[in-house]
Amino acid sequence: MIMKKIPLFLINTIQDISDAAAIIDEKYHVFYVNKFFEDLFKIKINGKGKKYCDALIGLNLQLEGNDVESPQYINIPGQQHKNTLSVYLLDKYKKQGNYFLILVRDSGKKGEKSYRTKSYNPYEDEEKFRTEKLSAEFGELVGENIGFRKALVTAQRAAKSNISVLITGESGTGKEILARAIHRTSQRSSKPLIDVNCAAIPDTLIESELFGYEKGAFTGAKTEGSRGYFDEAHEGTILLDEVGDASLQTQSKLLRVLESGTFKRVGGTKNIKVDVRIISSTNRDLTSLIEQKIFREDLFFRLNTFTIYLPPLRERREDIDLLIDYFLKSNDDIEKRNIKFSSSSMEILNSYHWPGNVRELKGVVSYAVNMSRDSIVSPSSLPNFLFTQEPQGNHSGLSITSKDKAYNLVDAVKNLEKKIIKETLEISDNRTMAIKKLGISRRTFYIKMKQYGFD
Repeated sequence: MIMKKIPLFLINTIQDISDAAAIIDEKYHVFYVNKFFEDLFKIKINGKGKKYCDALIGLNLQLEGNDVESPQYINIPGQQHKNTLSVYLLDKYKKQGNYFLILVRDSGKKGEKSYRTKSYNPYEDEEKFRTEKLSAEFGELVGENIGFRKALVTAQRAAKSNISVLITGESGTGKEILARAIHRTSQRSSKPLIDVNCAAIPDTLIESELFGYEKGAFTGAKTEGSRGYFDEAHEGTILLDEVGDASLQTQSKLLRVLESGTFKRVGGTKNIKVDVRIISSTNRDLTSLIEQKIFREDLFFRLNTFTIYLPPLRERREDIDLLIDYFLKSNDDIEKRNIKFSSSSMEILNSYHWPGNVRELKGVVSYAVNMSRDSIVSPSSLPNFLFTQEPQGNHSGLSITSKDKAYNLVDAVKNLEKKIIKETLEISDNRTMAIKKLGISRRTFYIKMKQYGFD
């Protein structure tokens, strides 16, 4: 059986540690490796896959569903010294089969002790990511979900160096906000952050936009010439936004300046040195684009030094209430009105699947607050599209089985309808106002009143 999903915090932990690390099953299928593992065993599987690791098979590991009692000393071809290997069973996945974390410490590294502790547990890092204090610069990024917290903590740590950062995630997850937080926390914070929308630059203008041009470089050029994005970002940070949508020509121009640290203006002959920190973002799968030959692998390796993944809102539903509260409090006008969402409204918001992620939620909160004439936002103030989507998950608290699914669906709809009508009556001065808020006919209203015992 294949592991359904490796948690993001575990993947990022493996990325961060200095040991060679891999997740395998008892048949030596490789599910995830870090760069150190690839380098040590001379394999390349782009982080994940279902490839056999012949090098590990040759070590005759005892994969019997338990941790190895003590580290093994192993010889790796091409290395003059022994390495220390430890095996850890990932207990949380025993229902799916036996999966193991393999750690190999290079004993030849000076100043480092051999990896000898059996007590290492990657899950211990989960609590650290929940509790590590974040800079105020990350204040716009709200959430307690462990995958989201891991992304923020990782970003804060990465901000302290000049390492290139690639931020991935769906549209609306906060990639640009995170990029700005990284810049503001970095040593380059006093210098500019220049945002370049890679998808929006036409190929005909790419060089002049990125690198500027000399006077008289082309027809219509400014007589004094013009500086480009890389000029503007010198000693600061350049954000390559939606880099996955850049044309191959744009990619080629970017790669050249990233590799050499120099560029020439259009119409110029002088190589100009530039010092910039690169942050890039994309909502696309770059490895898939590489396979389709529409994204350059060499550029990917330049950008992918440090990757941070922002999970979609549907994977961090525990943060929806926190985000709504944040949006209400961050708007002074709204906060003065002391507006709250009714429990029925919150139930609807929590059951929606949010394809537009946090950006969409923010828009819905703003819409509902402006539509509501009361301090309590009822379902009648929510946008209509929220009621045309199938709810995600079982948020009604009902236990749905294959035998009683139809019964519970009808029951859940009735309960929600009754709840909405009751709350609308409570916040309305009279029944005429309640009818208007509910958006139903007077006849339907009185039928429902009688049906639910309000009459």
